[in-house]
Amino acid sequence: MKLIMTVCCHVDLCGADLSMLTALKGLKEHGYQIVVLLTRHGRIEENLRNLKIEYYIILQNGCITNRTINQTYFLPRKIYNWLFFLKHEILCDIKLYRFIKSFPHKPDVIYTNTILPTTGIFLSQYYRIPHIMHIRELVDDDFHFIYYIGKKFYLKILKWNLTYAICISKAVLNKFRPFLKDKSILIYNGIPEIVYPTSNHDTSKVKLLFVGRLSKEKGIMELIQAIISLKRQGINNIILDIWGEGVDRCLLEDTIKKEKLENFIFLKGYAPSMKIPRQNYDIAIMPSPHEAFGRVTVEFMMAGLPVIGCNGGATSEIIENGISGLLYNSITELVSQLQVLIVDKDKRKLLGQNAKIRAKQFFSEQAYINNINNLFDSLWI
Repeated sequence: MKLIMTVCCHVDLCGADLSMLTALKGLKEHGYQIVVLLTRHGRIEENLRNLKIEYYIILQNGCITNRTINQTYFLPRKIYNWLFFLKHEILCDIKLYRFIKSFPHKPDVIYTNTILPTTGIFLSQYYRIPHIMHIRELVDDDFHFIYYIGKKFYLKILKWNLTYAICISKAVLNKFRPFLKDKSILIYNGIPEIVYPTSNHDTSKVKLLFVGRLSKEKGIMELIQAIISLKRQGINNIILDIWGEGVDRCLLEDTIKKEKLENFIFLKGYAPSMKIPRQNYDIAIMPSPHEAFGRVTVEFMMAGLPVIGCNGGATSEIIENGISGLLYNSITELVSQLQVLIVDKDKRKLLGQNAKIRAKQFFSEQAYINNINNLFDSLWI
């Protein structure tokens, strides 16, 4: 039985975690043995226990930072970033070395779940085994991160070290293929189909849905501005529920209070993805301009919801504009499309039906699992 040692730096069941769990479940059922290295304790542990997957907590170093470099202090900050990275890399590698010296089995392949941790590089070099990495981010586009040791240099190290880089969308593939060449391949994430109970929400109101991290890069403030515009136009039969937590929650609360939107916008907080009652909503919005994939977009579509998405990142790959959803390029266009769907119930229904068909056809959980299994199997052919 082949052993896959998995490196995971996210532990709070974000989209990357959920997609990884789906892959690991499929690999385990396919006959692989799985062990996971987590960087800290978190919500993901319960899921790993339910899947009967062995895991350990081990300190991990990361390749990126969200601290931008002030041009006035460019060279000193760059030197500091290099030294900071090297210090933590040495510290983490020493602890990792102690762990693997006591680990009773030699893995057959290293699988790193995102581009962020460097742990997989050390492990694959130590064991001299293949290394597969899932790239689930656009890095500097979606999160505005910078690489500690420089983008080109770090990606050269990855190219030298990786066997395959799994890119979760064409947007990600196009960004990293110039650096990783033929080692980069496209495998879309897969989402399980959920059977929702019959909706019983108040049909006198059109309910809008946002799910995601509460931060500016997710486009949440543009969505709020669209709701403000609708309200000023006298459209009062709408409710927007926002599911998620994040650094800009206080900013959202202040904006809602300032614009007197307490009866229009409700912050619902965090809930596990499968617990969000999508059947109680009429329209979903994906306002993020730089989604590497957009798991929640496909979840909306699987639920039969019409989705209005920002025309950027991978969203335009997932949604066929005017057929299985609507794409917009500005707040003005977002407002206009919301106006159309708020009034036209039949169009909402048609777009939702088409969205569900497309999601099941191109982004199913089973197709994702099959593609992942085939890739890992190819290592032994």
